[in-house]
Amino acid sequence: MQKEKLIDAINSKGFRNSLITIYYNIGRALPFRAQRFPDGRVSDWYRNQFVEVHKVMPHGKGGKYGDALGFYFRNGVRENPYDEIERCWVLKDSTEPGPIPCAACGSWVLLDILGEAKAEPTKVYGLEDILDFGKHKGESLAEVIKTDFNWVEWAIDNSDHFFCDIDAVDEERMKYIKVLQPEDIISFGKYQGKTVRYVFENDRDYLFWLDQNSKDILIAFDKLSVAFR
Repeated sequence: MQKEKLIDAINSKGFRNSLITIYYNIGRALPFRAQRFPDGRVSDWYRNQFVEVHKVMPHGKGGKYGDALGFYFRNGVRENPYDEIERCWVLKDSTEPGPIPCAACGSWVLLDILGEAKAEPTKVYGLEDILDFGKHKGESLAEVIKTDFNWVEWAIDNSDHFFCDIDAVDEERMKYIKVLQPEDIISFGKYQGKTVRYVFENDRDYLFWLDQNSKDILIAFDKLSVAFR
């Protein structure tokens, strides 16, 4: 498994990861780097800082909770987490890792895996792998992408046990999305029987709406734009 694909698969859970769940999903590899966006707040401030985790001490049912020790970085270099020294959980010149705040909270994003795995990392499904859980148990991921992509999206976003090759899923999904060209005839809705070019000339807001709200259709706006320069 390529490290980059594992990182992408773990981060596909959005902001649901804690440092503890990341630790298990990467096969208990240490150290690793992660950054936190509290409550999903994405900003340059949070992008510019990360932690390097050197020790994890899980506890609780299923090991979902616990503590993590590490170092703090800002703009790629070791720094003090706060201006007031007495508030810092670790100092920039410390040789021993300190207790990372909110280690068991969500909102963590995995940046890099620096150490070697001590256990098998979480399974990342490829297109031909057979699902072993849920209503599509026994089917390949490629089959489910074709027949029930809504379930695949749900599993990526919500299931703690489903990780997949995101790039491969996106590429496979594109096989079943129709890209409407300027001269294609629309076969549904209020512009049934009209060409995409006609709708673009007369009601392009409808095309924008269709492109944004339909999961199975895309509009070739690049070709339309060229035609109307």
